[in-house]
Amino acid sequence: MEFAAGQQWTYNAPTGHEASRIVIGAVATCADGRHIICFSVTNAPRVGPSGDVEVVTIPFVPMTQEAFEKTVIEQAGEADPPNEFSDALQGWSADERGLSIFTVPFEGYLDRMIALQMAAIVGKPAA
Repeated sequence: MEFAAGQQWTYNAPTGHEASRIVIGAVATCADGRHIICFSVTNAPRVGPSGDVEVVTIPFVPMTQEAFEKTVIEQAGEADPPNEFSDALQGWSADERGLSIFTVPFEGYLDRMIALQMAAIVGKPAA
């Protein structure tokens, strides 16, 4: 698949949040030729401390192209990423500790994706 900044995609969003969309803000190429898809998620669900679910925008997520291909379903037009995307991209690009990249698919909840990534790092399935 060809991915480009400005594309909007559907993904397997959680029930009740089917209007959530992924918006590609940039496609980075690593020195080894791998592509990193940098995107935002609009209308994403987030579980608050009291268990209530609220709708938020996740301004920046960097993901390998392989994981991104496992995340998206179909292109749903074009859109601009939120204003916060640019600052987050710059901060990520300048991170002295190295560029963090998700290698697991996004299933609608950022905390779940972080748990899956940590499980993948240590080689154990996420609970």
